[in-house]
Amino acid sequence: MFDEFQVQLTTFDWNGVSGLTNVLMVILTGLLLYGLRQGSHNIKESALSRDADILRWAMGEMDLLKPAIRLITDAHKRHPFCCCPKEHIKHNDCYWNSDELKAAHEVSVKLQRIGYMALHNLISRNHFMNVWGPMYLSTWYALEPWVKHKRLDLDEPSRIEDGAYSRIYLEQFAVYCEQNLPIVLVNNERRRFNLPVYKPSDKRLKEKLKAKLKGSNEKLNI
Repeated sequence: MFDEFQVQLTTFDWNGVSGLTNVLMVILTGLLLYGLRQGSHNIKESALSRDADILRWAMGEMDLLKPAIRLITDAHKRHPFCCCPKEHIKHNDCYWNSDELKAAHEVSVKLQRIGYMALHNLISRNHFMNVWGPMYLSTWYALEPWVKHKRLDLDEPSRIEDGAYSRIYLEQFAVYCEQNLPIVLVNNERRRFNLPVYKPSDKRLKEKLKAKLKGSNEKLNI
């Protein structure tokens, strides 16, 4: 019975098989692209969640530092850390008591860590600046003489451009806030500490305008 059964491949329509295979390949490619898109979305959501947690940690640290920050800013307004007229010298008269000096050390260490993380995009520096920038600036204005003398005590230059390293990220992020916060807000903080009005250079104004037109290059956008 099966002797008369024959498969004639020469008359088989392979075009239909080829078309069906193409359709299946298109479907599989679509499924693969959808899977990649979902994976990328999940990774992005995970990264944003992690960065938001770090940002909340930094804000929590600032909340905990408020009493110490108030202590050193009030101490500075009562009398600055030193009475050096222009250039800071290694041997000087200190006008802060032991509690104020302890608070200065604690605040400077923690703001150094936060400044490092913000400058290297481990936390959103713009989000952190928008929330805590004014307090960060006022803290730096109060701590600057103390930081300069600490560098001299460690046999470092007092200025970063001359090779100072101690509390470098604290100062650098304060400068970042000073250059990127609204100029009216910056000068309001400077007036509170009897500092001269901050006037950004024309070059800096052009850089800020160019950055606004180009858009932010931060890693995260919570």
